Amino acid sequence: MLSNGRLSHGRQTRAAPVVSIAALAIAASWRPCAAQAAAGRVEERVASATDTTQQFALYLPPGYTAARRWPILFVLDPRGRAVLALHLFQEAAAQLGWIVMSSYNTLSDGPPEPNVAAVNAMLASAQVRLSIDSSRLYLAGFSGTARAALAFAVALRGHVAGVIAAGGALGFALGGPETVFAGDSTFAYFGAAGTRDFNYEEVLALGDRFRITRVPYRVVTFQGPHSWPPADVCGDALAWLELRAMLGGLRPLDSSWARARLEAEQARASELERAGHWVEALRLDDAVARDYAHWPAAAAAARRAAVLRGSREVARYDAEARRLAERDLQQGLGLPRIFSWARSQRDPPTLETLAAKLRIAELQRTVERGDSLAAASARRLLARVWVNLAFYEPRAYLATGSPERAMRMLETAATIGPIEGEACALLREALSAASATQRERLAGQCQS
Repeated sequence: MLSNGRLSHGRQTRAAPVVSIAALAIAASWRPCAAQAAAGRVEERVASATDTTQQFALYLPPGYTAARRWPILFVLDPRGRAVLALHLFQEAAAQLGWIVMSSYNTLSDGPPEPNVAAVNAMLASAQVRLSIDSSRLYLAGFSGTARAALAFAVALRGHVAGVIAAGGALGFALGGPETVFAGDSTFAYFGAAGTRDFNYEEVLALGDRFRITRVPYRVVTFQGPHSWPPADVCGDALAWLELRAMLGGLRPLDSSWARARLEAEQARASELERAGHWVEALRLDDAVARDYAHWPAAAAAARRAAVLRGSREVARYDAEARRLAERDLQQGLGLPRIFSWARSQRDPPTLETLAAKLRIAELQRTVERGDSLAAASARRLLARVWVNLAFYEPRAYLATGSPERAMRMLETAATIGPIEGEACALLREALSAASATQRERLAGQCQS
């Protein structure tokens, strides 16, 4: 919860952290101290004003002065890569006049307390040291920290004006953000997912839930895996949140800026339609109709969207997309049962048995058929299987002293794609229990 500008530790699940709010008291008459970063450049490491173990990167936009109050974005990277994540938003923050704080202490796939402590520390430092607009706090997260950001937004309602959630969303739950913010035009959700992201469908689904409860939202996709979006998408997220602040009454409307953005979005929608990207054009026309509802251009965008929605091509796409989204949901529900079965076996299941249960070969054949909706969906399903086999399952087995079972997961993962990244540390630990055959199968992994 936030009391005197602080979140308290609440009960959280790993997938969807939950925080509650008991009292909210952010002083209306702060007297900010001098900032620790020079305007227009990144201060790579700043210690919190209240807890020196908490550190963050800080960016103040050009022209920053304590004489006015500024919107602020708190960035929660799932591995505490503060500078990497901050740089994705820096260019847009400079153009729009936003402060950015990015924590070195946030994480995913663990207990909630580190993220709560990190947000508390950034909130406290922002209040003490900077001149911020307390009605325009924003949160950005990726994967597990996207879920944390959405949960924190619920706890800090009335102060968090928007969330950028990349590669992760919240499941259906009583009191979820789409329910809490229902009909609230001052809050906005920007979701983003890579086309190969195993969380792609859940990001799109949360956008649809916000649509139903009449909460301003944008959902975009980009070419890529489970990752932060590229800088241009992150910049567009900030620009859209700036627009929503104007439309929601959180800042004065800049008519010329909004008109230029509207014209650019109309041109982009037309370009997509001419190129035959009808679904992307439809999504953008729908978004223009929502965001500019009181502008004459909104009616034209709504008409274009209606024509596209009624086309045979889009109807076929929608039907196939719904079928594949259901398959994605079923895999998400089924994987825990398969891995539970594997844990219950006296001996580790063979690679062949595990691969068959996970339908790896079937999904790989679908991918090989070409660039289609089904192939794209199969890539995402394989990515989900891989991350469980290469990271979550071996990590759990190693934690309980079962390196031979961790090894079986890793060698099965290697049939999908190379072992890399954080999985390499797990592989090195599990190799103590590897057979000669397994060592041969995994030779050459983690070479990059």
